[in-house]
Amino acid sequence: MSDGEIIELIKNGDESGLHILVEKYEKLLVYLITGVLGERSRDVEECVNDTWLKFWKHAAEYDLERASIVTYLKVIARNTALNRLRDVKRHEDRRMQGDISEVAETCEDARQNIESDILRKEHMARLNTVIGAMPEKERELMIRKYYYLQSSKVIAKAMGMTVNAVDSKLSRLRGKMREEFSEIE
Repeated sequence: MSDGEIIELIKNGDESGLHILVEKYEKLLVYLITGVLGERSRDVEECVNDTWLKFWKHAAEYDLERASIVTYLKVIARNTALNRLRDVKRHEDRRMQGDISEVAETCEDARQNIESDILRKEHMARLNTVIGAMPEKERELMIRKYYYLQSSKVIAKAMGMTVNAVDSKLSRLRGKMREEFSEIE
């Protein structure tokens, strides 16, 4: 069944479309989420389920022409896993911190949220411009390392390179990006 047919099933409220997606892409989602969360199997399972739920709820907004289903699912899974990781770390930090420091941190964050959101969006636009101008192999390296959070070993295996070659190429790319960012600013 094609991705378009699966989407139509889901948009029409037919759960069989979601079951087909689960069969087709669940292993990939588990792999991506485990890359972010590590071996927290309970959290990984919850993130996978949250990914399916988010996809189901927002299927009507999905546009097959903008991105493939697998790309859309990867983005949802990655963001869900990163949010979960932040929550886990926040929860762990709370156990170690007193109530007073937690309140102070929350107040400080509230003041900085608007300004940091604007700056973050500007930086993301610049970053997309710089990465978009890279040759395909370099772009793939950067996305694998910093978007999918894959280790150098995993990247080297997938791209037919040595770990040292991946690390040195990423180092050169970071330097190149620093230069390009300073030129843009």
